[in-house]
Amino acid sequence: MARVVIVGSGDGGTFTANLLAAELRDEIRHGSASVYLVGEHLAHPFQPGNLDIAFKGAAPDKYVRDETELLRKGVEFVQDPAVKIDLGAGSVTTKSGRELRYDYLVVATGAVADPSRIPGLAEGALNFHTGPKDSQRIWDSLQAFKGGTVIVAISGVPHKCPPSPDEAAFMLDDFFSKRGIRDKVKIKFLTPYPRPYPAEKISHAIEPLFQEKGIEVTAFFNVDSVDPARRKIYSLEGEAFDYDLLIAVPPHHGADVIINSGIGDEDGYVSADKETMKVRGQERVYAIGDATNIPVSKSGVVAHLQSVVVAHNIVSGIRGTKDVMGYNGRINCPMEVGPRRAIFVSATYTSPPTDQTPSIVKYYEKRSFSMIYWRALNGSLERIFDLFFGQTRYPIVDKADSEKPAMTAEVAGGDGKKNA
Repeated sequence: MARVVIVGSGDGGTFTANLLAAELRDEIRHGSASVYLVGEHLAHPFQPGNLDIAFKGAAPDKYVRDETELLRKGVEFVQDPAVKIDLGAGSVTTKSGRELRYDYLVVATGAVADPSRIPGLAEGALNFHTGPKDSQRIWDSLQAFKGGTVIVAISGVPHKCPPSPDEAAFMLDDFFSKRGIRDKVKIKFLTPYPRPYPAEKISHAIEPLFQEKGIEVTAFFNVDSVDPARRKIYSLEGEAFDYDLLIAVPPHHGADVIINSGIGDEDGYVSADKETMKVRGQERVYAIGDATNIPVSKSGVVAHLQSVVVAHNIVSGIRGTKDVMGYNGRINCPMEVGPRRAIFVSATYTSPPTDQTPSIVKYYEKRSFSMIYWRALNGSLERIFDLFFGQTRYPIVDKADSEKPAMTAEVAGGDGKKNA
């Protein structure tokens, strides 16, 4: 029997499991293949919804579903978090002590937003990256805010949903404008990048909008610490700013199971081939999405597109067809840039983002994602997505090519630490 174990039940893990269950349904039915999905929680959140919770007052329950209701028949969900991955033994050990042997492994453990990594950040700042409850804290704080300085700060890279800090600044401007107190609020945007967005072409669209809306940008600001008592944020460069409300993107790192298993880099991210998603030095182990150190955006769209490639390659391996596909680095990150206006950060490994014009059509395309997300997880919308995303994968004729070191290529201003 070919046993596939997927560690991590977020976007990428759930989608990969469903793709495999659909493609291997005959093998699963006949007992020659099995698909296990290992995760900690029954609640599956739509993470981009955190922005709506934080800045539009959406109910957190709107963006959560039961994981078991999202899985296709043939996927065995193991609600028991993985605590150790032994690549040598080919096994995954869960918190309860259960050992799962695998023939194929997919690491989809995501990235962890961790405010504790910067002194004072957890106590002095709010954020929308650590879940719906913390996002709601932002909304509650905004209701009581009467005026003063609001700072949006990027306190570590890479981080999930690269456009989200810029979106937060735009949403704050819209919120205070609708309340009629925008003239009483100073919005500052602190970024470690040299511009409002790391990709220059995208920044061309954002910078004039920030100027128009009076959002002040401080570039090359690498957060060093926060003093909650004095309400000050400090940079490694020696700058300091006062704030009345601080909303900060926390530093991120790889999942504890990756760190504790010693299979990641110094930040806990797994090294994988950027085309096949195969883990370095491993023949039947793959990593996808935020769990990898591949120089591409940490976003749900990326995890989705990588999942298609990985599922295809695993099925090919199980059936012995040697039909290997590669992922071309396609990203497609939407960003709201004001009331009913949005742009898309689109690129591949070899094609950087192009100039963008905000439009209402792009805004409604972005808003539609939350409505189709749940259905998309079972793989039933792939034909539509293929049309929307365009080319995202390609055949690798010579399988040996999939083992070569990943090429270095700037993707939307990213270098592995800076993502589009």
